[in-house]
Amino acid sequence: MKKKQGNQQIDIIAYFFILCIIAAGILVSLNRFWQYEVFYIDFGVFDQAIWSVSRFKPPIIEHFIVSGKWIFADHFNPSIFLLSPFYWLTTRSEMLLVVQTIAVGLSGLLLYGIAKKVLINEFLALGILSCYFLFLGLQNAVITEFHELTVSTLPLTLTFWAILNKKLRLYLLFLIITLGFKESLFATGIGIGIALFFLRKEWRLIAFITIMLSVVWGAISIKFIIPAFSNGIYIYVPTLPDGILNKVSALVDHPVKVKTLFYSFLSFGFLPIFSPAFWPLIIQDYTLRFLPGGGSTRWDLGLHYNAQSAVILAIGSVFGLHNLMKIKKFSKFLPFLGIILIINAFILYRFILHGPLALSYNPAFYEHTKDLAFLNDLIKRIPSNASIMTHNNLAVRFTHQQVWLLRTNYEIYKPDYILIDNRKGQNPNNFFASLVNVDGIIKIIKKDSSYKLIYSTQEQFVFKRLNT
Repeated sequence: MKKKQGNQQIDIIAYFFILCIIAAGILVSLNRFWQYEVFYIDFGVFDQAIWSVSRFKPPIIEHFIVSGKWIFADHFNPSIFLLSPFYWLTTRSEMLLVVQTIAVGLSGLLLYGIAKKVLINEFLALGILSCYFLFLGLQNAVITEFHELTVSTLPLTLTFWAILNKKLRLYLLFLIITLGFKESLFATGIGIGIALFFLRKEWRLIAFITIMLSVVWGAISIKFIIPAFSNGIYIYVPTLPDGILNKVSALVDHPVKVKTLFYSFLSFGFLPIFSPAFWPLIIQDYTLRFLPGGGSTRWDLGLHYNAQSAVILAIGSVFGLHNLMKIKKFSKFLPFLGIILIINAFILYRFILHGPLALSYNPAFYEHTKDLAFLNDLIKRIPSNASIMTHNNLAVRFTHQQVWLLRTNYEIYKPDYILIDNRKGQNPNNFFASLVNVDGIIKIIKKDSSYKLIYSTQEQFVFKRLNT
């Protein structure tokens, strides 16, 4: 009876921890949105597409390469439209940030259940859960805008849950939903198929089908579907080095890549190393991120690229620990391992890598939200039915109407309003993809007889198009 009661207490701690992570993620995400640290690229792209589908309109997006086309011209991610019905409940764009955080929280709940079932030890399961939620890569994914890969943590974890519980139909459903979050996840599907081959022998035919399905999904998405929407181009073709040795060395040819690998595995106690079934899944994940042509922003522990890494490493840790538990000499260390995992995860989060969810209990973070309230007044000057051209950070507030990022050739688009915030010292992302000299374009618009300056301060300007 005492053991059962102790297990229940650990369950309560785990569930409370999950709720705290969800609350912290929501608070930080929402306040970053209100602080204008969320951008049209990428939040607005998804928001505009998901909102349009919720209104039974085509998911046409603003984009500097495939502008005015369906979002499938950029990425093939039909699963994101599973979120469209949420816009039947609210019109607030912040909804996506709340749903995203809850999805990650639920993935943690599933992970805890998976770990309990495999390890038959609640405290070790709590240790794995701590590694997952306190991992810097996952926290950055949660608080950095909205991305399909971050939301895909839930169906990806559900896929492994279905494997563990022998739910074949649900497995296939969750696998397809996972693949549908981004065309590049076909490689993840292949890795899942390989892992399945070793994890469940009676499902080896299903493992083969998984691999074939993933290959076909990737080929059709990249070779046919995306080009059909983008006039024949696929933007994200990687530039691969020649030779096998060069390809392998490209995974560790930069200090940032080495640091990312080290801290990723350290965050999970290096446990995934002891689960060979997950090696192909792990290798494909970092290969797609680290190969030349992918961009240095994919190499570190920032942004959303670590979301699926977190799930893979966490599930790999569960089965890696399960393999270690089969070693008799290792069993005597089990009572301490859960404590070590929790302490290691906490130290990395709090003192070494400084996880961003710490902002949730920093009063200064919330005070900064008030500092940017003046931008809310600026936004309100634009009618909700008008078309507008503005910066990356301001455009995100107009995704439910026609919006373009600021361009020098604005006259081609004829926006009803042009909104410019020319404060010094802004986040460079505010001007991302604008490709304009802001001071210069202000002078040009002031001289344009088609537009009238209807509001201005020393740094903010609102131009309205005249009826010409």
